[in-house]
Amino acid sequence: MQWCVNRAGLAAIVALLTAAGLYLQGFSPWEAVGAVSLGMFAAAAVAAGLFTVLEPQRSVADSGGVMRLPFVAALTMLLFFGPTAMTFVAVLATGAQLITNPPDTHRLRRSVLDIVTAAAATQAAAVAHAILGGSTVPLQWPWQGVPLAGAVLAYCVVTTAVADVLSPLATGSEPERRWPTQALRGVPGHVIGAAMAVTLTELVSRGAWLLLPLAALPLYFAWNAYRRSMEHDGAQARRLDVVGSADHGVCLVDDSGIVRQWNDTLAVLLECPVPRAVGLTLAEVTPALAASAVPAAVLETLRARTPRTLPRVSIRTATQQRVLGVTLVPDSAGVVIVWADHTELAGAEQRLRDNAERFALIGAAANDGLWELDHTRTRLFVSARWRQLLAIPDGDSQVAADAWFSRIHPDDAAGVARAIGALADGRIDRLDVEHRIRHEDGSYRRARCRAVAARDDSGRLTRIAGSMTDITDQGSAQEQVANANSRDQLTGLLNRGAFVDRVATRLEEYKTRRGSRFAVLYLDLDRFKVVNDSLGHLTGDELLVSLSKRLEGCLRPGDAVARLGADEFSVMLHNISDEMQANVVAFRLQEALQAPFHVGGREVVSSASIGIAISRAEYDNAEEMMRDADTAMCHAKSRGKARHELFDADMHKVALDRLGLETDLRQAVKSRSFEVHYQPIVQLSSRMCTGFESLVRWNRNGTPVSPADFIPMAEELGIIEPLGTWVMQQACAKFVEWKARYPQSGLDYITVNVSAKQLVQQGFIYLVEQTVEQNHMRPEDLRLEITETAIMDAPQFVAQVLTELREFGVKIYLDDFGTGYSSLSHLHKLPVDALKIDRSFVRGLLMDDRPAIVESILALARTMQTKVVAEGIEEEAQANELERLGCRFAQGYFFSRPIPADKVELLLAAGQPLGTPRVPAPQPVRTPRLSPVMVREIA
Repeated sequence: MQWCVNRAGLAAIVALLTAAGLYLQGFSPWEAVGAVSLGMFAAAAVAAGLFTVLEPQRSVADSGGVMRLPFVAALTMLLFFGPTAMTFVAVLATGAQLITNPPDTHRLRRSVLDIVTAAAATQAAAVAHAILGGSTVPLQWPWQGVPLAGAVLAYCVVTTAVADVLSPLATGSEPERRWPTQALRGVPGHVIGAAMAVTLTELVSRGAWLLLPLAALPLYFAWNAYRRSMEHDGAQARRLDVVGSADHGVCLVDDSGIVRQWNDTLAVLLECPVPRAVGLTLAEVTPALAASAVPAAVLETLRARTPRTLPRVSIRTATQQRVLGVTLVPDSAGVVIVWADHTELAGAEQRLRDNAERFALIGAAANDGLWELDHTRTRLFVSARWRQLLAIPDGDSQVAADAWFSRIHPDDAAGVARAIGALADGRIDRLDVEHRIRHEDGSYRRARCRAVAARDDSGRLTRIAGSMTDITDQGSAQEQVANANSRDQLTGLLNRGAFVDRVATRLEEYKTRRGSRFAVLYLDLDRFKVVNDSLGHLTGDELLVSLSKRLEGCLRPGDAVARLGADEFSVMLHNISDEMQANVVAFRLQEALQAPFHVGGREVVSSASIGIAISRAEYDNAEEMMRDADTAMCHAKSRGKARHELFDADMHKVALDRLGLETDLRQAVKSRSFEVHYQPIVQLSSRMCTGFESLVRWNRNGTPVSPADFIPMAEELGIIEPLGTWVMQQACAKFVEWKARYPQSGLDYITVNVSAKQLVQQGFIYLVEQTVEQNHMRPEDLRLEITETAIMDAPQFVAQVLTELREFGVKIYLDDFGTGYSSLSHLHKLPVDALKIDRSFVRGLLMDDRPAIVESILALARTMQTKVVAEGIEEEAQANELERLGCRFAQGYFFSRPIPADKVELLLAAGQPLGTPRVPAPQPVRTPRLSPVMVREIA
C-alpha cells in the first residue's frame, strides 16, 4: 500500500511539474484560456497520472483493446481543448508509468511502445473526430454522438493493432491473428470510458459543480464494475502466465471445446505453433490428441465442473513419442489444461524396470550367489543362485541376515563378522574372505565371499553387496597357490604355461574319448593401452586385478582362467554340450566386463574381444587350439571389438592369406610396384574435363587388389607414408607433362588423396612444398583430398597443418563429406576449399521422398564460399539433377572410370565433352560428346 501511495504521489508531482513547466515555457496546446480551463487541464494531467499507477496491473497476455483509465482523461482533453491536448495528456500518463515503475529492461521496452501507441491512437481518434464533424465544448447533441463513436472506434483499432501486431513483431514473438476481433471486443469498455468523459465535460463546461458529487456515484459504480471485470480477466491471464512460466504447457479451451489460448511451451511439446492451434478443437490440433483421452476428459470437466488429472497420456508428435501428465481445471471461461512433460521420467522408470530385469537375468545366469546386506546389517537380499548353492528352498528374496550368519561355521563366524565390520567402517575397500557354510543337507561347504560397500555423498553406509562362490572342489587358498610357478604374480590366475598344460591334458582326454567336448576362449582387452597411457601402469595393474576377479566369478566348477600376458586372458570351459553353450558363456563374460571398474579413484569402463575355439580331433596339441582361439579373437576385434567370434577353418585361411598379403605389400612398396590411375573431374555445364583425381592401383601376381583392402593395411603396417609420397610425386609429374603437351585441354588441377597417417607425419608440409617446386608447378594446381575421419583423429593438429599448406597455396578438398562422425563442428575452423559429396548421397538423388542431404551440403558450401564436387555419377539424370541444384563439378563412371596415364593422353587429345549426349534440344547446332563406346575405348 505504501508503495502504491508513493507511486501515486510521484506520478501526480511529475504530471503537475511537466504541465506547469511546458505551460510556463510557452508550449500551450490550446488557445489562451482562463484559470478554470487551466485548472481543468492540470486536474486532467494529475488524474491521468493517478489512473496510470492505480489501475490494475496488466498481464503480458492483455490485448491492446482493453480500456485504460487514462483514456477518460485523454478524451476529456479532446472535448475541452482539442487533439493536441489529448495527445499531450495521453503521452504524459504513459510517461508517468515509465517513471514510477521499478527499473526493468522489459518494462522499459514496453513503456516506450506504450508511448508510441498512445500518441498514434490519440491522433487517430482526433482525426476521426474531426472528419465526422466533432467539436470542442460546448458540445452539440445529438450530432456529437457520431464523432465520438468514430473517435472511440479509431482509438480501439489503433491500440489493438499496435499492441497485438506491431509490438509482438518488434519483440520477436508471434503476432495475434485475431486483433480485429479484439478491437471490437474493446469497444464496449471504451464506450463506458467515453460516457464518463462526456459526463465530466458537460458538468464542468456548464459550471454544474453541485452536480459533480451526484454524478460521482454512478461514475464510481461504472468504474468499479469495469475494474472488477479487468481484475477478473487479468487474474485469469496472469494465472495462465504463471503456470506457463514453469516449463509447463498451458491452454484454455472454452465451453464449446475451442482452443482460445495456447502457450509457447505447449507449442514445443506438441510441435503445434500457436497460430495453428488457436481456433480449433483439441482433436483438430493434432491427430494424436484425437486418439487420446484428453478430448473426453475436457467434455467431462465442462459437464461436472470439477478438476481431473490424466497422469499418463502418450502422444506421438512428428519427431518423437512423448509422455505427458495432463491436469484439467474448470474455469469461468472454460477449462484450463496444464501439460507436464513426463517423457524423461517415464524413460527413467522404464530403464529402472529394464535394469531390474537385467540384473535378475545376470543373477540367474551367474555361477555365484549374489547377496545384498542393508546398512543395519539385519536384512539380507539374496539371488536364486545363492539359495541353490545351499539347497535352500525357493522363497522371498528378502530374508533375515541370520539366515546367512547362522549357517557360517562357528570357527569362521568371528572372522567373517570382523571383515564385514571393517568394510562397513571404511577400513577396507573390498571384502574377500573364505569361510565354511552349512549346506541344507547338514554338510559344510567352503565358500568365498567378495563384497563392496555403497555409500552416499556424505560417506555414510547405505548397503553392502557381494557374491558367494562355492570353492569346495578347488581346495583351500593355500592349496591353490602351492605351486607359485603356475600362477601369474599380479592377478593370482594361472599363467600361460600352466594353462596350456591344462588345455593339453583336457585335449588328450577328449581325443582318447575319455572326455566330452570343451572350449578355449581367448580374451583381449579393448583400449587397455589408453588406460595405461592416461592413468598410469599402477592403475592399469589394478584394473587387471579387478577384471581377473570378475572373470573368475563367471566360471563354473571345473573351468579355468589364466592371464596369458599384458592384457590377454584365456578361459577353458571344461565341459560343454555344443557351441551355443560356449556362446552363452562369452555373452556372460561380456556383460560382466561392461559394468564400470573403480580403480585409481576413477570409474573405468572396459570391454574385450573374445575368440572361441571348440575342441576337435584334428588338433595335434594345445598350442594349435590356442592359436585358433587367438585368430578368432583377432577376427572379432577387426569387426568392431566388444564382441566374440567362433573359430572356423576359413578364419585360419584368411589369417594365412593376410600374412602373405602383408609380405607382398611391403615388397611392392619397396619396389614401387604400383600404378596411378586418374579419374576425370568435369564441369557439369560443359561436361569438359577440368582436372583429375589420382588413385593408386596394385596388381598382386596379376590379380587386382582393391584399394579398400591394401590402403588400410598399409596404414596399419606403417608404410602408407612412402606409398602416399610416391603417388603424389607421380601425379604431379604427369600433371605438369600434360599441361605442357595439351595447353588447350583446359586442365586446371590434380588432386591427391592424403591419409590421416600422412597428415601427422613429420615433415609432410616440407614434402608437399618440395614436390611442387621440383615439378615447377603452381601450388594452387595441387589439391589434397582428406577425409572427415582424418580430421577427427587430431582436429587441432590437422587444422594447423592444413592452414600452413593453404598459406603455401595448395587447396584442400574434404572427401566423402557427410559420411564421417561429425567433423561439422570443426568444419568452420578448417581451411577447406571444396566439399566432395559422397556417392551414397548421389545414388539416392532420384529417389522419391529422399532427405534433402545434397541440397543441404550445397547450401552449406555456398555459406562457406567453397566449391562442391559430386562423386559417383553413374547416369545422365543424376548429372542433370546435380546441375539443376547448383553443383558445378562432378566425377563418376558416367563420365569415365579411373584410367591409366596413356588413356588420359587420348582423352586430353580428343578435347571432347565426357558422358552420353543429353536429351536433344530444339537447337540448330549441337556440341558433339563422347559416346559410351568412345569412353570405353579410352578406358
